[in-house]
Amino acid sequence: MDSSKRSAFFHFASLACVVHCIVTPLIVLAAPFIGHFFENLLLEISLLVLSIICGVVIVYNGYCRHKKKHILPLFGIGAILWIAHSVFEFKEIFGAKIYLTIGTILVIVAYYLNHRYLKCCPAEHSAD
Repeated sequence: MDSSKRSAFFHFASLACVVHCIVTPLIVLAAPFIGHFFENLLLEISLLVLSIICGVVIVYNGYCRHKKKHILPLFGIGAILWIAHSVFEFKEIFGAKIYLTIGTILVIVAYYLNHRYLKCCPAEHSAD
């Protein structure tokens, strides 16, 4: 798979992550009878790992072009808060949702800034 197709895949996966983070709470609130489906530990861990891997690839590829270092820790802190949320929710510690909310905000800001900085970068031209 060439780099443009790989990049497109990871951008799609990143968008899927954002949609998941926004839509899942709405589905759980609107349809309590299907809420038990989302309490599957394997599903949650799989989505968490996939979201973090795709996010790392997207943010790192963006960093390689725009060289703005502050996006890397911004995404990293958000991902760490996602992991903390998962651990705290599994241990049934009160206030776990705040970690998810803050982590999601940080990741979205990192994606937004990454995208904005990429728009400012000159397009790479190959010498082929």
